[in-house]
Amino acid sequence: MIPRLLPLALSFIASALTTSPVSSRAEDPREFIELGKGVEHAKEGKRLVLFLLVQTFADETDAILKAINEELAGKGHEFVIVRCQNESAEHRKLFKERFKQDPDKMPLGVVTKSSGEIVTGTNGKSPEAYRIMILASRIQAGYETDPSKIAALNDAIMTDEEAASTVFGIKRSDIEVTKQLITKYRDWRFKDGRILKAALLEANGPKGTFIMVDGKEVEVDFNSLSDADKGYLTIILGGNEAP
Repeated sequence: MIPRLLPLALSFIASALTTSPVSSRAEDPREFIELGKGVEHAKEGKRLVLFLLVQTFADETDAILKAINEELAGKGHEFVIVRCQNESAEHRKLFKERFKQDPDKMPLGVVTKSSGEIVTGTNGKSPEAYRIMILASRIQAGYETDPSKIAALNDAIMTDEEAASTVFGIKRSDIEVTKQLITKYRDWRFKDGRILKAALLEANGPKGTFIMVDGKEVEVDFNSLSDADKGYLTIILGGNEAP
């Protein structure tokens, strides 16, 4: 009897292995040491590049790396990490000449676009500075558009001035303007055929305040919008404010 049961048992085990759920967790950013390979991978997916220079045995390094890993978990489609080395002449030259940062004053972090344009960075020792840097770069790159996250960045800058003071590349005036935006800038169509390029700044019952690209604010009755845009607002506002 046992020999007959063996194939059945093996079949059951094989079935269990092939049908077991596979983790769908998004990939973390890839890490590179070679600058060329890191930038090449970034260009393939139009990712941001975090160039990181930290001292291996420094007291603050572990906390900084933990903060970075937490902020970038599952964001391999957005970021590439290039772990720079202090003993590399090429890496030191990058920070000194390209980023205008003294490599001897690490830790250092700089986020650039795949084209090489600097987005933001920090020369701080506080893990919070790196969280601010990453969130700011994600917002400026358009990866993060949640108004609550934008407001969180503003709050972090205002409440942790010591960490925020080490972060460069952030236009605080832009954060002040965008922190309350409920939608991106887009073309809003009205029932009478008018088109308004603006972002929704505030919603109050059947009316809302829109802000145009030039900064001018306009109050709009939602009922004057096209049916398509009213439906869009219903989705954006979760059905709580839209008419």
